[in-house]
Amino acid sequence: MEEKIIKSAVFLLLLINGILDWRKGEVSLWSLGIFGAAGIGLNVWFGCRSFWETAGGAGLGILLLLTAFLTREAIGFGDGFLFCVTGIYLGFWENLNLLFSGAVLSAVILGAGILTKRVRLKDRVPLVPFLLLGFLGRLFI
Repeated sequence: MEEKIIKSAVFLLLLINGILDWRKGEVSLWSLGIFGAAGIGLNVWFGCRSFWETAGGAGLGILLLLTAFLTREAIGFGDGFLFCVTGIYLGFWENLNLLFSGAVLSAVILGAGILTKRVRLKDRVPLVPFLLLGFLGRLFI
């Protein structure tokens, strides 16, 4: 039961921010704050993740924030904050799997777009919709 609630919250978070990222090219900081607080509350209530597992998951987001800073937002700060929040829900390994599946999906789809000349290397592409697709794929596989 607890795992279904957590997966549903992550799905809702990715859905809301995936739509915003696709349409506006940004992530909602309000939703990240609300879902982050709810994630901490759920972890305390259910006790499903240890402190270190949660901190490791959020730490992956902190590494992405550092990467965003060092690369002058080649990956956006919003994506780093999003991974801090998903890390609260998923823990380190599942959050890393989310990052990996989203990155692979985006590489495959954007690679095809580059080959067909529909996407250029300098185009700014939203990441969150690919994370949503990767998350859904992992739920059903």
